Amino acid sequence: MQNNPFTLVQPWMTQILHAIKKDIKTDHLSADKIFYKTHFGSRPLKKITQDEIFEVYEKELLAGEEQLVEWAVNRWVFKNGDLYQHFAKRLAAINPEFSEITSLTESESEQVLEGAAENFGAMNAFLFSRINGVVFPEATFERLQAAAEKELQNEQAEAKKESAQESLEKELERYKREASRVKEKYEDKLSGVQRKYQTDTEALKKQIRSLQQRLDKQV
Repeated sequence: MQNNPFTLVQPWMTQILHAIKKDIKTDHLSADKIFYKTHFGSRPLKKITQDEIFEVYEKELLAGEEQLVEWAVNRWVFKNGDLYQHFAKRLAAINPEFSEITSLTESESEQVLEGAAENFGAMNAFLFSRINGVVFPEATFERLQAAAEKELQNEQAEAKKESAQESLEKELERYKREASRVKEKYEDKLSGVQRKYQTDTEALKKQIRSLQQRLDKQV
């Protein structure tokens, strides 16, 4: 396939596939039996990991299998319908037949992109532009890509922070459960010791009373 859009967004393939992962499982894999058998044989779908699925789809999309590329583009765009409406409206303002636009100036590009990153995310704006072949100048794509990379780095840093916080909270909960278990164990043990103490004490008191009574009789 000529002009395969996925070769232009290769570093973001995981993000793209993650957005359409449900469609891949419930639609494409179940419908294309030959594709399924070719890549996964007779293995049940529930036994195939997401990483394995993503690896196959990334390879095939980057290879440019035309029907699969078209399907993936349509599904991703459908998942980002509001972003599509944003681009369609802005491009139509420049040319009602926006599919016939062959190039955009820097100024026109700014008009199209105004508010896109703020409302839909810099990465989605960049991916939409590349996947759909929006004819921005290369300088505009460079700025979009830089913003997308920065946004992705921030998201990854935040995810790492949240993961560390979640790990710490789980560890804290584990310590709390362990402390509670130890406390209950020793409380039970102390309770047993206390009962034995009381029993022994009562037995000693009885012996003392008995001895006292015997002494009293002897006196």
